[in-house]
Amino acid sequence: MVRHRILERYKYIVRGERMKMSVYILNGLLDLPKPVIVTISLSVFAVLMLAVFVYYMWRNQERSAEIAREVQSITNEIGAGVVEFIAQGDGYITYASKGFYKFIGYEYLELKEHYGNNLYKMLEEPYTTKIKSINMAPGVHIMEEVQINTAYGIKWVIISGNVVLKRKIHTVSAVIVDITNEKLLNEKVALQKERYRLVTELSNDVIFDYDISDDVMNMSENYNTFYMGSTCIKDFLAGGHTNDPFVAPEDTEKFAELFRILVSMGDKVDEQIRIQNINGNYVWCRIIAMPVKDSYGMVKEVIGKIINIDLHKKELARLETKAMRDPLTGALNKEYTKIFIERYMEENPDKNGMLFVVDIDKFKEVNDTYGHIAGDTVIIEVIKAITKSFRSSDIVGRIGGDEFVVFACNVQKKEDQIKQAKKLQDVLRQPVEFNGKVIHKSASIGIAMFPDHGSTYQELVECADKALYAVKGSGRDAFIMYDGSNERVKKDQE
Repeated sequence: MVRHRILERYKYIVRGERMKMSVYILNGLLDLPKPVIVTISLSVFAVLMLAVFVYYMWRNQERSAEIAREVQSITNEIGAGVVEFIAQGDGYITYASKGFYKFIGYEYLELKEHYGNNLYKMLEEPYTTKIKSINMAPGVHIMEEVQINTAYGIKWVIISGNVVLKRKIHTVSAVIVDITNEKLLNEKVALQKERYRLVTELSNDVIFDYDISDDVMNMSENYNTFYMGSTCIKDFLAGGHTNDPFVAPEDTEKFAELFRILVSMGDKVDEQIRIQNINGNYVWCRIIAMPVKDSYGMVKEVIGKIINIDLHKKELARLETKAMRDPLTGALNKEYTKIFIERYMEENPDKNGMLFVVDIDKFKEVNDTYGHIAGDTVIIEVIKAITKSFRSSDIVGRIGGDEFVVFACNVQKKEDQIKQAKKLQDVLRQPVEFNGKVIHKSASIGIAMFPDHGSTYQELVECADKALYAVKGSGRDAFIMYDGSNERVKKDQE
């Protein structure tokens, strides 16, 4: 107890001495000259500010490292990578993220083996030349779409980065992002953009107004510049639309029904009908109409426009035809050959058909001997000859370089089938003249019957292919019909 009191007393004395010491120091400082006091104050302030700055820089470095980790994680996931390369020369890569190597499908050593670790050597022309032609001055921003070789094939990418000067060397720090899918999508929507452009440029709009209470249809003044008929139709829904034959007879009721829908349901309508133009021809027009409602939500009138889309429809038909045709021969391409044959089989399950798979014999020798232009001439002449030999209802397509498919619809009798096959064989034996030279040719033909040998296009082609291989194995220049009953092929004995 005594000891405790002594300790407490000692602490009290120490605290008192400390306070006295602090007072002495403070008094001493106050007694110092003012310039000295200012200097000390500024020094203390500077130390405090330095401490704050060091703390801030430490926190900033931590955040920067965290952001860098997040960026790398994101680029790894989205088919992108960070890369740093030397601007001059062949673009030697000084750094690449894991995402970059994952995207290109190469490890570091593989990249070095294939391309010397040089980015420019990975690019396809003309993009290599284009990148090299950029003024690689410090501060310049690069944003280019290029094609790059990867282990998975050629891909489209965006290179986006900045030129910096490091140790007297111009380098580019960039992000490379895979845009291959976007490019493919752009190609698919190119036709849609073309359609929109045609509508915008070629249309001539007519405005109309339908008054529900009076049942009167009024057209804008320019209506008779393009179309026949009255600009004002009274008792429109009551029957006036049938007395004024400005709409094609087949579309008259559909046209009136649009307005019944607008009046009863109050919904926007968008439909296509045929209207008689000033030349007396019916042309396709697009009708867009919207209801005008009062404060109670009741439809009081309908306003809209008539857009001439006849040229647009014809252009679409042309583009669709172009999309389904082989550009060299004009025959159906591989995709649409399949579509047309499958359509026939679906719509005519009670009828038969003959599928011919045709392969020109030794076509490579034609190209090697006479050149590829001569080979193209042979291909074109073959399609012409086949087309002339078959009916317009039959289907002729090119499914490969020198491989064709012919589908003869509804050939019932066996003798007619053999006759058709021989006719095709004779046609394919006809020589072709090219630049004064006569090119002799023949073809191997495999035949399968619908529905005997298959109910789908794929099944028929597989059977016809087996027959075709048998022809080639027996010396070419012949036709063989697939025998599905015993899973073998035999040369026709006729």
